[in-house]
Amino acid sequence: MRKFLLVGRTGVGKSSFINATFGSYIAETSEYEACTKLVEHYAYKTPLGDVSLIDTPGLAEDDEACDEAYLSLVRAKVNLAQIYATIYVSRLNETRFRPDEKRTLRLLTDRLGASIWNRSILVLTFAASVPNHQLEIVAEKRSQQIFEFLQNLTKEQDIDKIFQGFEQTWLVDNIVENWTSDGLPILSLLTD
Repeated sequence: MRKFLLVGRTGVGKSSFINATFGSYIAETSEYEACTKLVEHYAYKTPLGDVSLIDTPGLAEDDEACDEAYLSLVRAKVNLAQIYATIYVSRLNETRFRPDEKRTLRLLTDRLGASIWNRSILVLTFAASVPNHQLEIVAEKRSQQIFEFLQNLTKEQDIDKIFQGFEQTWLVDNIVENWTSDGLPILSLLTD
């Protein structure tokens, strides 16, 4: 079974991504408040192979003590050695690379280890809210900001393996179905 660890700030659409992937409402979501407070494993059997998405509480919602508690919970409930890939979820429709996102990336790297980025996928959510003619430029800029920050962060830590980049970047929309004509089902990407 391929296990994917979903991480990111609060409100970026990690739980909605799970629902969109599996095509049903299995992970609780809320438009107005953070609702994932536990580490939840969602397994799905497919003809191409079994997949498990591990939903985690969003970071940068409250204070650092809360973030530390959530990351301790992740360390206690997830065997990181069994993770096929880390999926970092970020909103594409934000205009700035905000301090709370930088804090989230730093916390994830510091507390879970830089090795979580060795095999990682970047998922940019809310893609349908970016005008089509700007989609490629906005996605490239957002990806580059996250890449450069992670690369500098791993350089600072003086580790053997500096972040080389995400294996893949996916543009998804958790709300609008069929927002693009050339889209692929997420589940097919996870089992590829």
